[in-house]
Amino acid sequence: MKKFLLLVLFLVISGLAYSQQEKDHKTLNQVEVAPPEFIGVHNAAIFLNEKTPHSSLLMDYMKTKVEYPAIDIDRTNEGKEIIRFVVNPDGTLSNFKVINSVSSSIDAEVINALKTTDGMWKPGYNNEEFVPMEKEFSMVFKIIGTNDLLSRATVQFKRGNKLLLIKEKPKRALQHFDQGLVYVPESKPLLFLRGLTRYELGDKDGAYLDWKRIKSLGGIEADGWLDKYSEMEGYAEMMKTVNE
Repeated sequence: MKKFLLLVLFLVISGLAYSQQEKDHKTLNQVEVAPPEFIGVHNAAIFLNEKTPHSSLLMDYMKTKVEYPAIDIDRTNEGKEIIRFVVNPDGTLSNFKVINSVSSSIDAEVINALKTTDGMWKPGYNNEEFVPMEKEFSMVFKIIGTNDLLSRATVQFKRGNKLLLIKEKPKRALQHFDQGLVYVPESKPLLFLRGLTRYELGDKDGAYLDWKRIKSLGGIEADGWLDKYSEMEGYAEMMKTVNE
């Protein structure tokens, strides 16, 4: 009986060891990628543990550093600011780029605040090797008592749509699409129409940027709203860009 139990135990242990080897082998043959994480302390690059910080940690930190510029409050400049930057292997930041601007003063305010997080990041890695990776940060600037940003973006969408399709005034339409995207920069319909408008005005590079942004946001759902635009110049190029 004892010999039987020992044999069973041996088989169980051997099986577990083999399973672990198989697991390790699969892990070694997979590409493991992890994005940068804001830790909130200096020299964060030395923390290589598995703990994932709370997703609101960076926003909580930024709220203590960012002030709504007085000039923007006076001018009622509102919208969603988006800044892209690179987190380097040592946890420092570089290559700041404005993806969606509410105003130049808000651009500077947010970038300067982000720069104070230099060294507070656990860098991203690719197959256990720390590499530079892009990260985006967004922050909404809105004055209490004004209309919500989505409804204001909708107004701009409708005005731009009318100017583009009915009055055939793409330059004026572009101004409304630009303003609508300041309010709601992830709006696929607005990005789609601004891309077509840019294309019609000869700005193909700008059009492709808008359409690639749509692709990064998950493409365009087939909800029927595209039908009336299918005959417009640049439509085929847009669908190719989004779906490639």
